[in-house]
Amino acid sequence: MIENYDETRNAIHPEKKMMAKTGIALALAMGAMFSGCSEIGGSAGTSEEAEGIVAIANKKISGAAQKGPLVKGSEVVLRETSAEGNLEPTGREYTTVTINDKGDFNFDSLDLVSQYVLLSAEGYYIHDGEVYFDDDNRSEEEKRFSECPMRLDAVSDLRKRETVNINLLTHFEYKRVLNLIKSGKNFVEAKRQASTEVMNAFGVDVDVSSSEDLNIFNTSDADRTLFNISLLLDESSSWEFWDGTSDEWGPEILLENIDCSKLQAYIDAFANDFADDGVLSDSIMQDLATQAYRITGEYSHMEDIDESDMRKKDRKDPGSYEELMVMKKKYEFSKRLFLNYMGVELCTEDLWGESREFHKPIIAYDNSSNQMIVLQSGYLLCNGSSWEVKRTGYVDSLKMKIDHESGTMIDPRDGNVYKTVSFEIGGKRYEWMAEDLNYEVSETRMMLKVKQKGIYSWTAAMQIDPKYMTEPVEDGVIDVVHQGICPDGWHISSVKDWNALVAYAGGVLNLLNENWRDGAGVHYDRLDFNLLPMEDGMAYYHTYTHQSFHVNIEAQVDTLKMYYDNAPFAYNEGFWGGFNRSGYLGNLEFDNKTFRIFLGFDSALEEPRESARVRCVKN
Repeated sequence: MIENYDETRNAIHPEKKMMAKTGIALALAMGAMFSGCSEIGGSAGTSEEAEGIVAIANKKISGAAQKGPLVKGSEVVLRETSAEGNLEPTGREYTTVTINDKGDFNFDSLDLVSQYVLLSAEGYYIHDGEVYFDDDNRSEEEKRFSECPMRLDAVSDLRKRETVNINLLTHFEYKRVLNLIKSGKNFVEAKRQASTEVMNAFGVDVDVSSSEDLNIFNTSDADRTLFNISLLLDESSSWEFWDGTSDEWGPEILLENIDCSKLQAYIDAFANDFADDGVLSDSIMQDLATQAYRITGEYSHMEDIDESDMRKKDRKDPGSYEELMVMKKKYEFSKRLFLNYMGVELCTEDLWGESREFHKPIIAYDNSSNQMIVLQSGYLLCNGSSWEVKRTGYVDSLKMKIDHESGTMIDPRDGNVYKTVSFEIGGKRYEWMAEDLNYEVSETRMMLKVKQKGIYSWTAAMQIDPKYMTEPVEDGVIDVVHQGICPDGWHISSVKDWNALVAYAGGVLNLLNENWRDGAGVHYDRLDFNLLPMEDGMAYYHTYTHQSFHVNIEAQVDTLKMYYDNAPFAYNEGFWGGFNRSGYLGNLEFDNKTFRIFLGFDSALEEPRESARVRCVKN
């Protein structure tokens, strides 16, 4: 293992300042060019049967060492094994280095007592995907290189080979192959079995006779699988996982804080775990499945993006295709791995709200202890596009009704009957219409523009002069409790009313009708309030504020303490309390006229909209 980053990088890569920027974008764009020099042809030797021990004379071997590609100057060692065929090293070694930043290497004039060899390659590599450790001391070019070196192992039969690649899959199967041979398998059988077992562990059904045939720049299903695994394992959080106990969202991302031994230990753990039975234990898979779960959530927007979408984006933003392709591959592979690990089908719109019990360990954030924990069992909840990991009992809690009284009211003007909900918070009782107002105003009498029944302009809802759609509202036009278009004894819901409602419900998600599927996740109308989206996954309601609302503002905040103590994403009162308190105060600006609900969140807006709904509150 190489210990000192700066000294070693300078030693093995002195011309780095003159290099063109290298990374996954270049790799993808020039993959076809590279494959000509590294793809294995008919002489690969993947179907030969065991023919006994054969001495090797004056043999030339080439190959590529890849996590991402190991940088130029990385060391590659080939070890001779015994003529007895037991793959025990004789002590004789050949050493070379990679000749470029594609990881290519060559051995010339090999004379060996056996065709079976053990190989290892060690060095820094070029990131397959994103840069996770960032600082101001490295150039953009330098950031493409890994922050830690990595050693990769392989075992191969050179008898009919001219090319041997060293990669993550050769490393994972390395000890498994040795064990299978010791148990009586011949080399071909051992390689095929070990390669298949590795693929199956990642949820991939691809026939791979020999993993040293694979190259991340080639395009077969097996090659793509190698690339996808490399992408997934290029995440620093896989081996520098945040334990959730610090005050920061993650570890300090500085080179001097990185423990590079963790990277090699992480990679070696796969090989060690495969060695005995060819199966990855849950203790290994839980970290990988956790990473895959995070990626599927982070890149969920890639679900419906196809090749034409990426090409279209690239025409507008040249260079974006390669970045999107990496995200697409990472997302698709992570989704497959997670589903395979959890043993569930794909979550689709038809399964929205359904759950599946699991008994597989996975790492999750625990709100009560403020740290990451290993969740041994729980439920997967389908949100219409992906599964969400939830604790046992969470699904039932989603449907548990929030205490309230239900009733009805009749609008005496037109006889319309509306459902109502009543509750008490902060010593005050509220009674709301639980349905949108559907009263038809006379455009001629009011000289107001109304697009359709139940949809109003702000001035129509407030029943004030239409000029106030564009002009500042004069003092005295808006009452402290403003009736507007509501029936006698009721008033337009103010921003203060809305904040009290959301506070009591513990978040706007508990007010949404189940038919609201536009990215709000799985939720249930726990207060029977029946909010539905209006346009673009949002709902708009006419509201208002008034200067008198700012009397004793701290007392108002105290009465809504539940709002920031029980907010749906409240990790602690200190952070989220201040966040939601600020949001509440911001909602009480004098000129707010619209309450917007979107994706499970809410905010008060200044704009007087020409199309919004109305909810009335009893005086």
